[in-house]
Amino acid sequence: MTDTRKPGRPKDPDLEARRKAEILAAAAPVFAAAGFASADVQDIADAVGVGKGTVYRYFPTKEALFLATVEKGLGELSDEIDAIVADPTADPVEQVATAVRTYLAFFAGRPDMAELFIQERAAFRHHHRPLYFAKDDEHEAMHRAIFDRLVATGRLRPIGMERFFAVLGDLLYGTILTNLLANRPADPAAQANDVLDVIFHGVLKPTEGER
Repeated sequence: MTDTRKPGRPKDPDLEARRKAEILAAAAPVFAAAGFASADVQDIADAVGVGKGTVYRYFPTKEALFLATVEKGLGELSDEIDAIVADPTADPVEQVATAVRTYLAFFAGRPDMAELFIQERAAFRHHHRPLYFAKDDEHEAMHRAIFDRLVATGRLRPIGMERFFAVLGDLLYGTILTNLLANRPADPAAQANDVLDVIFHGVLKPTEGER
């Protein structure tokens, strides 16, 4: 007997990519407002205009959806900063300064992502991925390249690369968390200038620093 059933409609990869992006975009503010435990996937589906089953077709669990939302935000942040620090011909001091400004501006424009990073660290310690300026395999080579260029300029006093990026990362991460937890209005340009002033110039007068 011949099978006369019509073939199913082929998948449209572009449509699937767009739908996935829409779900992740809708998920970020829902998770940020309600928290992972209390967030309702139905609210995310409603924001996209699809059924809950459609959301679960792309992300089989709420945990998978949450972690994908965090990863998307980190990817967007990394893309912005990678584009700044990747140029081997640029002034490395100005590259670091521009990267710091970009980092703080990103979170000022996306406070929901700062909230999600707090939730991720609290609920998914096994998954935690360091933020951009922390040491990780993906960016270590890029960190090394820009640090070596900083040293080559002769403007950097003797300090280890890991220490430099660890302190810079802690200052920036602390800034975005304080903005969020204290509900402090963020002026990313002013905060970036403060961080850069302390990182590049310290807090002591030159004669005090020589003691």
